[in-house]
Amino acid sequence: MDKKLFPKHWLTHIQGKLILILILTVTVIFSFFAVFYYFKTKSDMNTELYKLADFFAKNLSESIKEPLWNEDDVTVEKIINSAMLEKQIVSILIMYENDISYGKIRDDSWNIIKAHKKISKNYYMRSENISKGDNKIGSVEVYLTSEFIQKKLNDSIISMFVSFLILISSLCLIFFFSIRKWVVFPVSYVIRGVEKGTEQIFFSSGQVASASQSLAEGTSEQAASSQEISSSLEEVSSMIRQNADSAGQANNFITDAGQIIQNASNSVNKLTNSMEEIISTSRETSGLIKVIDEIAFQTNLLALNASIEAARAGEAGGGFAIVADEVKNLAMRSAQAAGDTSDLIEESLKKIQIGGQTASETHKIFGEVVGYAERVRKLITEIAKTSDEQAIRIEQLNDAVTETDKVTQNNAANAEETASASEEMKMQVNKIRMLVNKLTILIGKKA
Repeated sequence: MDKKLFPKHWLTHIQGKLILILILTVTVIFSFFAVFYYFKTKSDMNTELYKLADFFAKNLSESIKEPLWNEDDVTVEKIINSAMLEKQIVSILIMYENDISYGKIRDDSWNIIKAHKKISKNYYMRSENISKGDNKIGSVEVYLTSEFIQKKLNDSIISMFVSFLILISSLCLIFFFSIRKWVVFPVSYVIRGVEKGTEQIFFSSGQVASASQSLAEGTSEQAASSQEISSSLEEVSSMIRQNADSAGQANNFITDAGQIIQNASNSVNKLTNSMEEIISTSRETSGLIKVIDEIAFQTNLLALNASIEAARAGEAGGGFAIVADEVKNLAMRSAQAAGDTSDLIEESLKKIQIGGQTASETHKIFGEVVGYAERVRKLITEIAKTSDEQAIRIEQLNDAVTETDKVTQNNAANAEETASASEEMKMQVNKIRMLVNKLTILIGKKA
């Protein structure tokens, strides 16, 4: 075998794998076809054998009935011998009531001899009655063998197998040389071009990686300086922002305190108004007490007059005098209670007036506190506004420095990415080389 055409490990190459797949595919297809052909042909041959047996049985029953009826032994023997010329017929028996009247059989050398008993082996057998008019004069039994059919079938299978070997060999050779011409040779040419290109890429990527590394180092130093400036500005901005936040919080506290003071002032104002209403109501109540005192005085006078009239009446006015005394006592107690109540109301009026004056003074003081709180709030608002403006300017400056730092960092990152990409390109080139080697091994040809 040519080692150039068929290397030692040819199954690892694409030609060997494809040829193996082709062989297996064609073998499977041929096997199915051969099995189908075998059973189909065997079935057809068996059918033909049965038809042949029927044919001989019917012909013999017709041609032999006259000689058999006339007991013409010579003619019967001739007819049987002529039928035995068909090599597939093993035996012909003329039976009459289960006895052999005439018969021929083949021996082991396939010669025709006289039959004395029935055949014990399994053969294809067809029987046909022999009749003369309505009289049955016997039957003919024809025995056929499938040995010749089986041999013919086996020879056909062998011929098919030889044809298959020739076909598969031709296909493999055609397939092998076709792959070499239209696949292996073009791919080998491409592999050589790829190897040259990868060498140039590998050299160029090394130069790019060196330049990118130098650029990355310079931009990294610049980025570090920008970060220090940005950090300082960030601290100043944070302090100013903190002052602005504190001023804002103080402004909120002052605003809340002013609102609380205003609410307290409103409450004191309401309290003053309530006290004035209480004073007015107390004065009205004092007037009512005076009316009650006047009524008690008049009631006392009426009781006194009633006592005088009862005294004039003598014994007849005794009961009325007692009632008059009770009314007098009641009037005196009412007058005393009204006087006490009036004194208490007067005392309450004095205290309420003092409380009202105190509430008015408190309301006035709250108003002054609200004014001072508003001034403080305005000052704190100005401080917060100024701090916000300073913070905005510092943030703008910080943003500018940050943007510069981003650009520097992007340059550094781009330089590092370029260097990394160059290294990655080297790795990819090495991978391409490995793939090219695998492809070279796969096609089974040195690039």
